[in-house]
Amino acid sequence: MYKHNIIPGKIKALVSLFVVLLLTYAVAAQQPVITVRGVVYEKGTNMPIPGVIIFTGKPPKGVGASGADGTFTVNVPEGAELNFQAMGFGPLMGKGKAGELMKVYLSVKQNKLNEQVVIGYQKKTKETTTGSTVIISGKDLQDVPVSNVIELLQGKVAGMNIQNNTGAPGYAGTIQMRGLSTLSISGSGSSSFLSPTSPLFVIDGVPIDPNTNYEYGFNQAGPGLNPLSLIPPEDIESIQVLKDAQATALYGSRGAYGVMLVNTKRGKSKVPIVQYSGNFFISIPPNLRKVIGGNAEREARVSQLLHYTDSVKYARQDINSTPFLADSLNPYYNNSTNWQGLFYKYTYNQTHNVTVSGGDDRFNYKANLGYYNEKGIVKNTDFNRYTLSTNMQYRPITRFKIYAGITTSLGQNSKGSGNGLTQSDVGKAGKQSSLLPAPSFYSSSANAVAALRNDNLNKTANIRTNVDLDYELIAGLHATSTFSFESTTGTEDNFIPAAINGNYAQVKSFNDQSHTLYSRSGLSYFKSFEDKHNLTFSVFNELSKKDYQATLLRKSGTPSDDVHGPIGSNGFFDGGGILDNGSDERLASFAGAASYNYKQKYVVDLSFRRDASSITGKKTPYSNNPSVGLRWNFYKEALLADRSWLDYGSLRASWGRNVIPQGTIFDAYGTYNDRNGGRYNDKPMSGIDYGKLPNANMKPVSNTQWNGGLELGLWKGKLQVEMDVYLKKVENMLMEVKLPTSSGFSSVQTNDAALMDAGLEWSFTYRPLPQTGKWNWTVTFNGAFNKDILTRLPNGKRELMVYDTTNNQNILYRVGRNSLTNVLMNTRGVYADDASVQVDPATGRPVLVSSADGKNFYYMRAGDPLWTDRNGDYIINGADNVYAGNSQPLITGGLSSFLQHGAWSLNIAATYTAIRSILNNAVQARFAGYSDPLGKNGPGALVPLDQYNYWAAQGDKATYPNPYDYQGFKSIRPYRVDQTLFEEDGSYFKIQYITLAYTIPRTRTIRWGITSCRTYFTVSNPFLFSRYSGPNPENVSALGRDQEDGYPVRKTVTLGLNVQF
Repeated sequence: MYKHNIIPGKIKALVSLFVVLLLTYAVAAQQPVITVRGVVYEKGTNMPIPGVIIFTGKPPKGVGASGADGTFTVNVPEGAELNFQAMGFGPLMGKGKAGELMKVYLSVKQNKLNEQVVIGYQKKTKETTTGSTVIISGKDLQDVPVSNVIELLQGKVAGMNIQNNTGAPGYAGTIQMRGLSTLSISGSGSSSFLSPTSPLFVIDGVPIDPNTNYEYGFNQAGPGLNPLSLIPPEDIESIQVLKDAQATALYGSRGAYGVMLVNTKRGKSKVPIVQYSGNFFISIPPNLRKVIGGNAEREARVSQLLHYTDSVKYARQDINSTPFLADSLNPYYNNSTNWQGLFYKYTYNQTHNVTVSGGDDRFNYKANLGYYNEKGIVKNTDFNRYTLSTNMQYRPITRFKIYAGITTSLGQNSKGSGNGLTQSDVGKAGKQSSLLPAPSFYSSSANAVAALRNDNLNKTANIRTNVDLDYELIAGLHATSTFSFESTTGTEDNFIPAAINGNYAQVKSFNDQSHTLYSRSGLSYFKSFEDKHNLTFSVFNELSKKDYQATLLRKSGTPSDDVHGPIGSNGFFDGGGILDNGSDERLASFAGAASYNYKQKYVVDLSFRRDASSITGKKTPYSNNPSVGLRWNFYKEALLADRSWLDYGSLRASWGRNVIPQGTIFDAYGTYNDRNGGRYNDKPMSGIDYGKLPNANMKPVSNTQWNGGLELGLWKGKLQVEMDVYLKKVENMLMEVKLPTSSGFSSVQTNDAALMDAGLEWSFTYRPLPQTGKWNWTVTFNGAFNKDILTRLPNGKRELMVYDTTNNQNILYRVGRNSLTNVLMNTRGVYADDASVQVDPATGRPVLVSSADGKNFYYMRAGDPLWTDRNGDYIINGADNVYAGNSQPLITGGLSSFLQHGAWSLNIAATYTAIRSILNNAVQARFAGYSDPLGKNGPGALVPLDQYNYWAAQGDKATYPNPYDYQGFKSIRPYRVDQTLFEEDGSYFKIQYITLAYTIPRTRTIRWGITSCRTYFTVSNPFLFSRYSGPNPENVSALGRDQEDGYPVRKTVTLGLNVQF
């Protein structure tokens, strides 16, 4: 029998391994250590990246991090491989050499599922969200100076339709998320507009409603300034857009039109960073319309009078009795005034922004100071913005952190004699005859003087404070609380000189104030079981109070045009007091959410929120906002785990409902009035206002959405696809219904209207070049198809008409059609000759056309429009109107291209709109200028008509009727605005901006303490392609009306500089 060895075989193996490790360590100890220095840049922008962690060895060991300027210095063994990692960027491996500056370029992570999103005030990765969300980096909102950040978001989010329909500084265009959400129309004619339904903005966790108290400046005094104009784009870190009801349900009623989460910048570097951004830009007005000037205008008018009259004799008498036509030697009428040139101009503008930031995860801070100055391309209009904001976050212990921020801003704007969308005096004065002298207090054009001399100054001051607390009670259980206060004051001071106001100088002073108190407290709990089953629960409550009040003071007959203050006045014409649009609203909300995922592969989200609002009827005080969402990350299935071509892939499905209080407390409970100041037995009278019947059953609007989505990442970031299909139902919309006189009231606000939006959204991002190459090219294309259908009207009606008392461009509400349908005369062409005019077979007479009042009738003849006789009575009148077109676009989207090589980059962004009907009132006005050659209603400008195919002689096949038959303008009215002749396709493709940028190498700037320096040249709105014959198919109202007095969109040329110290 053999005896066992004292040292078993296993122990021998362990001893041998120990010896090998010692030898390896000895060899490594003899390996020389080198110092590697370098800079970490972001690929594509060449901006330094602070806070990049550097690892080396196996297992990885942290050896350093990049500083505020992106530089790093590490000591590592020679030949060691360095691993650079930073949040939001893909990792990169590389080897450094001693004595050489190592340049590291990190690319932004291409897997969108790793993006951090916020749903219901809770952070998640996009991989575990079931709603439709889009994240826009603040870097995409730079390089183009604008007065409102909304302008920069155009074309960047599929399904978010932004139309920049005004160029007025400080004002915003229209925003619609996933189609139409309202039927409410205010005003008439060119001043009619669709009530705004912009998304809710949540700025650093505090909700801000952009739909309140501005309405483009229509129907109210005050600055009319959009609140989003007070946010400097340079201070924005990111904007997250929540589109479907599952993503917005936890924001309750205010999130019914979508939610946009704006996160401002915070400190990230232990070493303080100072950043400066400056822009100098020129605003360029669009090409103005051509006009016939001077003696050529006089000859055109005389020729028209002599050739298109029934009696040359009487025509000559009319010419001789009209001074501005007959007295060509009179200096007052012997002019060639360019009226448009008096009001539109090139302007030179500037912006400056300074940010100081620093800190780490325990304590960080940021302060931002901004100034924006833009003079409008219309004289007597401008906008200035002053902003100062600061925030800090402090984490005294790991489980507790506090964030505090304060933002102050002041917007100062002048809107001339118009408002945010139109400039009425400029529009009227710009159409003056060139024969008249330039405007002065002695000229006949009061509109021109009003546009130039009207003294208007508006100020909007805003202060917003907020505090956020977060305490981890136990592992995974967080208690949070947010409190904010916001105060906004708006003033308007307006002076109208006596020379243009009936010899009565007038001073107006408007003041409004609004205050908002907001509080939110909640609990959230996260628990993971074996890293497989992940549960998240959260509950919170919200309380908010908002009040608003406005006053107006008017003083007339002040002593002098040189004294712009209320120092003495004619008390008989004075007025003012507290306006009747005050409000005091309260909102209390309770919400809860639960989320479960299995290995982040299968995700289920549930949420519920209940709101109680003070403006709903007493019988319907509460509104419920439920939602449910599902997600399947199928790329994690074993079947697809080894597919190298698939980076990620997910399917989403969701349902949710947002309920929105509407109307006012007076709609629900009624009002009393003072009987116009009447007295009975020497006592003031008061009683029920019988204008509107109170509706105690006033319901909130219900917005219900179904959404399905697909997300794909292919071929290692080369192609990313995101598609959504949705169905949105908007019910219980507010609509005024007339009542019979027997009711004692004239009308009532009801909730019996509804519409539906159905649509498809798509977004493609393609990177055709290798990521490791020197060239970097990213192309993004997105779009949305949306169709709206009216599904219900009050009292079961099939159709209702909204009458336009100014232009007779009525709008039809008809169940089963698009929600906003134009009602027009159908123009099928022009009668080429007398023989082609329709004849009534019963009487043998040509077809008749009715006068505007329906009392007179006129025979049609050659050169007149061929209108459809729908009812076959051979009389053209309102009974022959047809339903035509849709003012809401069917397709919208955007396209962008970013090309970078080394320090140079080229960025191009474009936007498009397709299949939209526009009523071209601007072109109609050009033809209408020939209706009054004698200038009895004030001589207007004449526009050359050579570019138009109009009827001139028997046999002509024309598009437009005879524009020179000035007598027919009164009877036949061939150029009436309410006809399909002026309804055109408003599709367009616009190059939004082109930016060429260059980053100066750090080696050239570090000697001056500059860690990064970037300069760029930007041209905005350089090209627009469209078949539309009007000035600009985008520069129209939300109802698709193009008018001559609209504020045009400017082009800009910018030279900018970004510097970091």
